[in-house]
Amino acid sequence: MNEMDLLDFFYDELRKEGKTHDTLFISLDERAIEKLKTKLGVDVQITDLHKLADICIANEWLERTTADPHYRYLSLTEAGLQIAISYQYNSRQDQ
Repeated sequence: MNEMDLLDFFYDELRKEGKTHDTLFISLDERAIEKLKTKLGVDVQITDLHKLADICIANEWLERTTADPHYRYLSLTEAGLQIAISYQYNSRQDQ
């Protein structure tokens, strides 16, 4: 699992919920881990997920919407949305 998988997860949830990038908030908790395990078919650890989130936050692809230090209520930024769309488009081209 890498940062692109995390952004792709956010984009999938965005499309599933029918929301915009600035109205969808995701907490990286056990529920998110189960969804990612199912989607990717790999074991996902919470510490690894948080490290990937930190990278995405540092690159301004995800942002914290509260002062909560526990990876709750993260949202996809406009830049992160563009990266996720590009990733999905390129993944489809490779098939």
